[in-house]
Amino acid sequence: MSNRGAPEGNHNAAKGRMFYAELRKVFVQNPERLRNVAEGLIAAAEAREPWAVKELMDRMDGKPVQVNQLENTDGSPLSGIMVTFVNPSEDDGK
Repeated sequence: MSNRGAPEGNHNAAKGRMFYAELRKVFVQNPERLRNVAEGLIAAAEAREPWAVKELMDRMDGKPVQVNQLENTDGSPLSGIMVTFVNPSEDDGK
């Protein structure tokens, strides 16, 4: 069997790691460049650029945790879940 066609699986995460690896190489070889980037980010946050403030907050405090709250159809809080098992042979109307 030939190995033609699209590769299997999603490789988007690997592409992100490749970019990260290249950035890391540049910054390891030239630490002053990383320092310049960090200084620029801090300067933008000091100038009250919303994107820079958010970026610093996310890096320093961590991104906020997303909360998912389940509700009943009437908007009241969900207090429990009831699971009902149905026998398919009894439920098909035969």
